[in-house]
Amino acid sequence: MNLALSNLAARLELLRPKLIILFHESWKYFLISAVCLAVDLALFWVLVERAHVYYLIANIVSVSAGLVVNYALSVAFVFKERRLKSRWAEFVGFVVIGIMGLAVNEAGVAVLVSLAGLAPVIGKIGAAGVSFVFNFVVRRLVLFTAAK
Repeated sequence: MNLALSNLAARLELLRPKLIILFHESWKYFLISAVCLAVDLALFWVLVERAHVYYLIANIVSVSAGLVVNYALSVAFVFKERRLKSRWAEFVGFVVIGIMGLAVNEAGVAVLVSLAGLAPVIGKIGAAGVSFVFNFVVRRLVLFTAAK
């Protein structure tokens, strides 16, 4: 039993530096995502409420603006490890993952507005939580881990 506990303790000690990095990346990404969500929501609100753009089209435009801000802040302040050497390829990967996240977000907004009857801005806030988790996990695993 003591051997099993000591093996577990040794494994946890090996994981400790990686867990610390993941913790710091997570809270930094959360803060940056909050800034990007503010940009996204403000633009979405202006497009829907002031410019009278259809909410699903406005969502695509506002999420795209937030995506560009998110990339710039993520590479500057959050993720220090890189899988790709080319920043252009990294940005393309970031955008592709963002498009997948947009699909998750778009589906969430559509369900919350059309089926649940929520106001577009409220539906967008609900959908943002799910797409936040999706984007962080996939970007971290695909783009921002050290190359092996």
